[in-house]
Amino acid sequence: MINRVSIRPNQLKKFLFALLILTIGITATAQTKVDSLLSLCEHATEKQKTGYYLELSRNARNDSATSNLYSRKAYALALKNNQIPEQGKAFYYMGETNFYARDYVRSIPFYEKAIPLYAQLNDSLSLTNCYSSIGLCHYYLLQGEKAITQYFKALKYAEHNKEYTAEIYANIALAHQKMKNYVNSIEFYRKALKINLSVKDSTSTAVDYNGIGAIYVNMAKYDSALVNFRIAYRLFTKIKNAGYQAISLFNIASIYPNYPDSLDKAIYYSNQSWLKFKELGWNDYEATIENGLAVIYLQQKKYKEAIEAFNRSLQLADQYKLGLEMKEPNYSGLSQVYEKMGNYKDALKYHILYQQSSDSLEEKEKYEQLINMEKQYETEKSENEIIRLQAKQKLTEIQLHNNKLLKVLGFITASLLLMLAFFMHIKYIEKKRSNKLLEEKNQTIAQSEHTLRLLNAAQNKFFSIIAHDIKNPFHTVLGYSYLLHNDYDRFTDEERQKFAGDIHHSTNNIFRLLQNLLDWSRSRTGTLTVSPTNTELNQLIKNALGILNSLAEQKKIQITHDYSEELKIYADPLMVEVILRNLINNAIKFTPQNGKIKITAQQVQNEVKICITDNGVGISDEDVQNLFRIESKVKRRGTNNEDGSGLGLILCKEFVDKNKGVIWAESTPGKGSCFFVTLPSNN
Repeated sequence: MINRVSIRPNQLKKFLFALLILTIGITATAQTKVDSLLSLCEHATEKQKTGYYLELSRNARNDSATSNLYSRKAYALALKNNQIPEQGKAFYYMGETNFYARDYVRSIPFYEKAIPLYAQLNDSLSLTNCYSSIGLCHYYLLQGEKAITQYFKALKYAEHNKEYTAEIYANIALAHQKMKNYVNSIEFYRKALKINLSVKDSTSTAVDYNGIGAIYVNMAKYDSALVNFRIAYRLFTKIKNAGYQAISLFNIASIYPNYPDSLDKAIYYSNQSWLKFKELGWNDYEATIENGLAVIYLQQKKYKEAIEAFNRSLQLADQYKLGLEMKEPNYSGLSQVYEKMGNYKDALKYHILYQQSSDSLEEKEKYEQLINMEKQYETEKSENEIIRLQAKQKLTEIQLHNNKLLKVLGFITASLLLMLAFFMHIKYIEKKRSNKLLEEKNQTIAQSEHTLRLLNAAQNKFFSIIAHDIKNPFHTVLGYSYLLHNDYDRFTDEERQKFAGDIHHSTNNIFRLLQNLLDWSRSRTGTLTVSPTNTELNQLIKNALGILNSLAEQKKIQITHDYSEELKIYADPLMVEVILRNLINNAIKFTPQNGKIKITAQQVQNEVKICITDNGVGISDEDVQNLFRIESKVKRRGTNNEDGSGLGLILCKEFVDKNKGVIWAESTPGKGSCFFVTLPSNN
């Protein structure tokens, strides 16, 4: 089965701990099986012994020396008796034994030796496992690019197996995450998620959502992270996986400290997480929970409770031997608490302990990296020496053979050289063709990647609007309607009229936002068709003003126009009306009381140039550059604190493009803005 990196580092420790307990529990059974296999070896043939030795190696994997000894015995017999599958399995088992011993540098050569044997057998499953295992070794050696290269090789052999393909996509996502390539990481997580949803693998689906949430945390996109963590929790709850439920609850709890008004939720979910860990007997997680609660207390300025929680976490770290990784954040937290309290003596004391812990962890990491580099160097050195000796021996044999047959094979050698030259020339031509095709494919891939980035940006924009821009006017409607329903008689007519006005204003905002979202969604999904006709511009402007005049009157804004009523455009009238409505609405929103808005239009060759000018607050040069870009959300409130989603201008840009026009803006902060639109004037 493919080894999959699908749990966070703190989870890995716990699952390894659980594995150790399981190993201790079955020691007696395993020993009985080993004795039975050794007894069978006494009377077995050599081919039978090969299988028994492999089984012994697998059962002795917790003792790497013994496991490798049996694998070598199995390989020697398999080589002698030409047992190709058993030769491949022997090398693979040696790789696995070193992998579980965390000696990743020594694991890789054994997996690589198994690959040509499995390729000879066309064993796609074993080839997938080999390449995936090599990828995992590089991942743990912090060699992300090499890991991804091996994962893609594994994908080639797993293409007909959806479950394996999803596993590999998730591993690629983790490698990108380790390298901080967050966009690529999310892309591959979504590929894995799509497959797992199609095969209804709830566990893997939940793990994928959890992984996406972790990446959004790295990107500081806490709303998106929370959404994915909650989905993961619901799925883990559905499949009744208590361990993953506990971890998901802890992940949810870790998000809420980023919202100052949600610290109580952080405490609630931390406590719920600890109850789950406690039920499972994973008591060492209490140290992490206490540290998280202490950080929350610190944010709430509950310094006494924070000190107590940090100290409990330190005690638990000693009790469960969690090491400096757990002590370091507690020392840092205590230093901050005492500094806030003005107790600089204790603050300095814990800051020194924190610095010492941090330095020790850094030295430990450097030492481990040096050890891995040394192992890798020694392995490569040994392999290069073997290759050199083999090449030298082969060269000597060839020279002896050539000396004996030089006279007889002279003519044949010359002929072969000519054929070789011809063959190399053909290969050279084929290589040029291949390079040209590769270049074309790379260009296609680059273009596809750009398109995917835009689609991801659009999707993030959509979720952001749903999460932030719709809820605020809904809160207003719910709040005022609640007050009117429960305390109607307590308010004066003037207050009730104000409530009704605010409700009307909020629902109006919701309606306009939903209308824009609907039009934008239809445009993005291709369900919105463009039907251009020759249309009078004057009528379209009147239609837009008919909806917006009331808003202008509320702010006492004067709207004037200067254009010929005979001007016609060749465009989709409904889309042009949406464009005009959004631009005029924006002008009203950012123009103060008693301001002025002017609408002009003129014929310029085969186009009609429309300009909507206001004397409002204006826009900075930086924001002007980003107004029509989906990935750059320019969102501001109007002069009367009106809400805005930033989607209206994006929608205008898309509709103008669909009607073969151009849109741009010119503005001076404090003096006003002018939005220009050009559209075809005839068919």
